[in-house]
Amino acid sequence: MPTMHHVNLCVPEGSADAEATWLVDLLGYRTAEPGPDVAKLGNPRWFEADDGHQVHLSVDPEHRPSGRAHTAVRLGAQLDTVLARLEASGEAPRVITFDGDRHAFTKDPAGNLWELIGPPEG
Repeated sequence: MPTMHHVNLCVPEGSADAEATWLVDLLGYRTAEPGPDVAKLGNPRWFEADDGHQVHLSVDPEHRPSGRAHTAVRLGAQLDTVLARLEASGEAPRVITFDGDRHAFTKDPAGNLWELIGPPEG
């Protein structure tokens, strides 16, 4: 059975630091080291979650966020904590209930859409 290893997100030039701060401070990822072979490819930025999945950032000078394509991560019981951080930073995630779980939709600093999944309310 396949398992997800990483997603690579494009960000516009000059936004990688804001994206890194968003991933670490608001979503709870930690910085991961790509290793010397990958570092030769430029200035890679990698982040890792507690379950081992990763988010890689690539700078794309012509980055245009998709209106529908998105990255979905299951936050479980941490959803409320992350929502509070996002709201404190001025974001207003849209929260819906779907298939028995709460799903919050928000955009990162590069405009990429994220779906954050947690347990039902209550």
